[in-house]
Amino acid sequence: MPIVDSLVPDQQADPEPDLRYEIKLVCARYRLSQARFWIRLHPAGFVVTYPPRQVNSLYLDTSHLRSLNDNLEGLSARRKLRLRWYGTSMEDIRPSLELKEKCNLLGRKKQALLPCKLDLALPWADTLKTIHAVAAPPWQVLLQTMNQPTLLNHYQREYYATQDGAIRVTLDYAQVAYDQRLTPRPNLRVQVPIADAVVIEIKTAAQSAERLQEVADWFPPSRSRNSKYVQGLLAALG
Repeated sequence: MPIVDSLVPDQQADPEPDLRYEIKLVCARYRLSQARFWIRLHPAGFVVTYPPRQVNSLYLDTSHLRSLNDNLEGLSARRKLRLRWYGTSMEDIRPSLELKEKCNLLGRKKQALLPCKLDLALPWADTLKTIHAVAAPPWQVLLQTMNQPTLLNHYQREYYATQDGAIRVTLDYAQVAYDQRLTPRPNLRVQVPIADAVVIEIKTAAQSAERLQEVADWFPPSRSRNSKYVQGLLAALG
């Protein structure tokens, strides 16, 4: 089925420049070397665009876990709010606020770098107070309801793209997650028992949908609705 058939009608007309398609392919951890092989030998000619690094995310949801439930219910339109930063430090970090909005395979990501550093050794109440105080007004509105720390995860990411930069691929592995729902301070000790999968994400701007589909069809793994947030939180909920 063509990717464009997955869109709801109000998302098909006049796509905005920052909208993009994203396809995820998932395979077992032991196939990491194969995944690299698939990317490097792909006929699209992928090249490394950025050094590998650790990606960290702290997800914020509503008290009733609306982001999680919208995904589980299969709603086409859904969103996630998170803090995102890079590297191995969990103290003295300067993350970005990120809002991911999706409608099936079409989505966008809005970002805002916080103007101050955070220390995840402090209680959540102090951290959230700081974030709310320095965030721009549109983010403050979101933070009024999406203010529950739920999951913190990190994983390794490798970056690739076609030589014209139109199709981008990331390779994620070595994921670790920590449940944050019931702790007054950040939990960085007790891990959630999640399966360590390899995730290939293929991304492009909305106008390159057909090319994206051709690139994805070449990879052996089947497509998946894999969400690191959903997988991690479901494991935490047992």
